[in-house]
This record gives sequence, C-alpha cells and structure tokens, in this order.
Amino acid sequence: MRLLAFLLPFLSFTAPIAPAARPPRKPVVILFVGNSYFHGAKPPMLNYNAAAITDENFTPDRRGQRQRMYVNEPGPWGGVPGIFKKLTDEAGLNYEVHIEAISGQTLKFHYDSALAIIQQPRWDRVIMHDLSTGPLPTRRGGQPERFREYATKLEQAIHAANPAARVYLYQTWAGAALNYPPNSPYAGLPLDSMTADLHAAYYGLARRNGRIAGVAPAGDAWLRAIREGVAMPNPYTPDPAKMELWEADHRHPSRWGAYLSACVVFGEITGRDPRQFGSTEEAAAALGISPAQAVALQRVAAEQLKAARKNKGH
Repeated sequence: MRLLAFLLPFLSFTAPIAPAARPPRKPVVILFVGNSYFHGAKPPMLNYNAAAITDENFTPDRRGQRQRMYVNEPGPWGGVPGIFKKLTDEAGLNYEVHIEAISGQTLKFHYDSALAIIQQPRWDRVIMHDLSTGPLPTRRGGQPERFREYATKLEQAIHAANPAARVYLYQTWAGAALNYPPNSPYAGLPLDSMTADLHAAYYGLARRNGRIAGVAPAGDAWLRAIREGVAMPNPYTPDPAKMELWEADHRHPSRWGAYLSACVVFGEITGRDPRQFGSTEEAAAALGISPAQAVALQRVAAEQLKAARKNKGH
C-alpha cells in the first residue's frame, strides 16, 4: 500500500499511450468520359454537387481547357457523376470523382483531344459512353464501327497507363425525340427498338473485349421503369401520374432520369445495392425528387442490375 501511495502521483501524470492511427483510406479514383448524357445539360442536374468532384474542363481562373459546346451550360459540371459521388459518400465509400465531358461529342473526339487526361495511371475506374446515336446501326443514323474502334482505343490507352484499371461502358437510353416524331430514325417503332440496338452495341463490345469490366445499363433501366409504369413512355402525351425521365428536349435526362442513371452506375461500379439509401437519400431530396419516387427509382436500378448479372448482358 505504501508503494502504491508513493507511485500514484507519478502514475497520474503519465499520459496514456494513444492507439496507432489508421492510415487514411486511399480513394478510388474514377473518371467519367462522355458528353451531356453524363453532365445532364440543364439545372438542377448540370451543376449538382459540382464542388465535390473535379470537372477536367473547368478551373476557376480559366473557364475551360476546351471551349464548351453551349453557352447555357456554365461549369463546373456535376450531373450523373455528382450524384454518384453523393451516393458513395452516403454509403461510406471513398471515391474521388472526375468528369471529362464535352456536349455533343463522341469517343473519337475524346481520343483525339483529351487523351492526355484519359491516359493517366491514377484512374482506378473509367466509365465512358459515345454520342447517343453513335452505337446505333448505320440504317438508324449511327456509326457503330467508329464507336467500337474508339471505345477499344480508349480502353487500350487506359490499360497501357494502368493495367489494373477497371473500364466500364455506360449504356445510354432511347431518345423520345428519335422515336415519336415523323421521319425520326425510329418513327413508328416502340422505344424497345432503340434500347435493344443500344444494348446490343454496348454489351456486344463488352463481350468482344474481355478487358472491359462491365456495362452500366442505364438505358435498360429506363425501359424497365417505363414498362413497370414508374415512368411515362411518351413525353409528347404526358402522364402526370408518372415520372418523366427525359428533359424538355426529349433526349437528355431529367432529374429523375439522371438519378436513375446514377443509381445504376453506383450499383455497377461499387457492387452495392442502391436500395440501401431508401426514402431519405440526400441527392434525391436536393434535386426535388420525392421520397417515394427515389425509392421507386432505386428499386428499378437494383432490379435491372440483378437482371443484367443473371443474364450476363444478353
């Protein structure tokens, strides 16, 4: 007891040994390569969460390394990558998100003018899409050989810089403006026709090129939402009881279309179920999507991802 009494003053001033600090998790660095089908074309998607990601064509002191296509699209841009970033944050995942997007452009354009950005070893993941009509059959106004050539060249360039990078394709959706008006490429045909052609192009390339890790089936998810009565099939005869996935131009994604697409990308890239977010998901709330709508879109994305994995894209 006397020894303890003698030691107590010294023990009381002995600092506890702090546990070893965990090293910070290295972020997964992902680059989105595409055009306005990624950035969303119009507010609120266009600039959503832009401060949390890096727009490779915008700096505060120099507005664009390359000129923007449209003056009504001020940078920096957020869009689908911005929503994806928010979802990964909410899921407790550490993703560093970058976007390389120029409106109205093709993968050939990116290969010709942005290879210095795309061919960097820092990218752990790259996801890309072509011009909306690019992968379509020639008789529908597409240039499928160009799509396959430059998607492959970009995949090769990415893997030359980082053999461990995972490269994904982003299957876009049928544009209502290309289906319903007279003399449009798919006039008189259902939305299924254009969606099927886009599906065949993106999944066909993934099957032919084993270095492509997967396809984010946004277009298939849009069609599923329409078939299930979640979204309206024809914006030219709108149904107020259903969500409209297209913007007013009937091509670009609305807030609902962009959110559904981002949920699909989240599920494909991370392997996580987008239904985990539920009705309180923050990106949906910020975009003006109701809790019930968010849940419905998360469910459609999850169901499409499950179907794609079961069928392996066929």
